[in-house]
Amino acid sequence: MFAETGPLAAGGDRVRVATVREQDIARYRRAVGQSRQRLARWNPVDPDDLGRHLPLQSRDYRTFLLHALAPEGEHDIVGKVNIVNAVRGRFESAAMGYDAYDPYAGRGLFAAGLRLVVGLAFIPEATGGMGLHRVAATVQPGNVRSAGLLRSLGFRREGFSPRMLWLPDATGSDAWRDHDSYVMLRDEWPARPYATARGRRVVVLVNGAVGPGTTSLARELAVELAVPLFAREVMAESGPDALWALLADSPVGGVVVGSFGPDDARRVAEGLRRCGLDPVTVPEVWHGSGRDDEASALALGLGQLLVAETVDSVDPFDRARRADIVRIALQVSVPSPASEI
Repeated sequence: MFAETGPLAAGGDRVRVATVREQDIARYRRAVGQSRQRLARWNPVDPDDLGRHLPLQSRDYRTFLLHALAPEGEHDIVGKVNIVNAVRGRFESAAMGYDAYDPYAGRGLFAAGLRLVVGLAFIPEATGGMGLHRVAATVQPGNVRSAGLLRSLGFRREGFSPRMLWLPDATGSDAWRDHDSYVMLRDEWPARPYATARGRRVVVLVNGAVGPGTTSLARELAVELAVPLFAREVMAESGPDALWALLADSPVGGVVVGSFGPDDARRVAEGLRRCGLDPVTVPEVWHGSGRDDEASALALGLGQLLVAETVDSVDPFDRARRADIVRIALQVSVPSPASEI
């Protein structure tokens, strides 16, 4: 347990960080009590919780206190950081939670201390760290200061989890609260402040005869893949380059739907390249009779070809299955024979 793994510590110009000790409890109570009103907006406030963290300490569960090198008032504790529930093996990932305490909050000391803690999380265990590959923190969407703190250290926003934790608000009313997740990887640390989100661009071509069936299929895929829909026919009056200009400006990609024939292959390939895409990596979903020979003869044939047979209505299972097959096709970099979706 804690005694076997030993303490972890690091120091900076204004703050030092160290794993918790029993003698920290009294000062910690004062720090939390002094900060109660500010903390209660986002988290339960419990001045006695440090005593419960102490027996849990292990190589996979670490609680750090941040200490001011120039203490003020009744205590020197700038904040607390938990890096807990580490999953080892092929994951090497842990969750991080934290609080900053008065009178030190808002002066940059906590950010400096948190930077030291994240560094310890990534240092190999053999040289005095936790040996993690990934550290994740979650923040309620309204907690702009907390999110800004993570972004200032280079954490990237990775996702959104609705109704993730049962927490009170400033009035003490409990409810399931939404959270955004922010992540840092060891091979990116130390990171550039305010790094942009690491979103993946998803681009799919939906091809077939002009009509509601092809458009419905494209709209269905756009919803499932959570990307915008770009219709060739809608953009026709804006000029041949408008479609690709919109796709190029979309950070998440999009589903492009139209009636493309083999004669359009060169023009479409050029448009995709202007968007920074290799046409071979963009799957094409053909909406028609479901015959592979028809699809192969009429489709663009640039990337992976997926054939979707015309149906009157789309079952939720079929809709999800089609989207999953498209996701698999997005991993394929070499065209292969047509497959049905």
